[in-house]
Amino acid sequence: MTELHKPRIPEIAVLKWRNIADLLAQVAAVPAATINVVEEDSIRVIGISKGPAQPFEQDAIIKLKGEGKAYCSAVIQAREKLIIPDARKSDFWKESDGAKAGYIAYAGVPVFYPDGEIFGSICLFDKKANLFEGPVLRLMEEFSEIVTGHLSLIAKNTQLEDTLKEVRTLQGLIPICANCKKIRDDKGFWQKVEVYLEERSNARFT
Repeated sequence: MTELHKPRIPEIAVLKWRNIADLLAQVAAVPAATINVVEEDSIRVIGISKGPAQPFEQDAIIKLKGEGKAYCSAVIQAREKLIIPDARKSDFWKESDGAKAGYIAYAGVPVFYPDGEIFGSICLFDKKANLFEGPVLRLMEEFSEIVTGHLSLIAKNTQLEDTLKEVRTLQGLIPICANCKKIRDDKGFWQKVEVYLEERSNARFT
């Protein structure tokens, strides 16, 4: 899905996703959860759980590629889930941005657009060692699929709105003079066909 065709995410959907992040943190009994979206070469945190212990602020920007090591970036680049029970025991992750901030345990799953392109990730953070056992991972994957479903509906609604705009532009009878071929507008003035259409559509005459 190209940048041009990515649907605009309505605020009501973002609010729902923030609620999902908050619910995930509660169910998993961890201090923080986030929902993130890819924006060009960065990740933006669009949903974050409530509570004082948060790894990021709302709408924080994380570089996908940089000098540091970010848990969320790894999930998105690999396009697969990542579990880190204790970053202190990993030669690779013990120097990561998350571990340095005190979040030594992490679980993340990718979120995809309906066409399979990466959208972002859902992440859990803990300040103590955590294996993320039980239904937590499955719940994260279910939420990931729910967000993908939301994105599909948003894209279809956007297409429907665009189609309705075209229909409104074309609907109705157009009064046209049989002799000079000019069109009478809604104010009663007669205009050339090309002028009338250019003012009411994206059409351009050459």
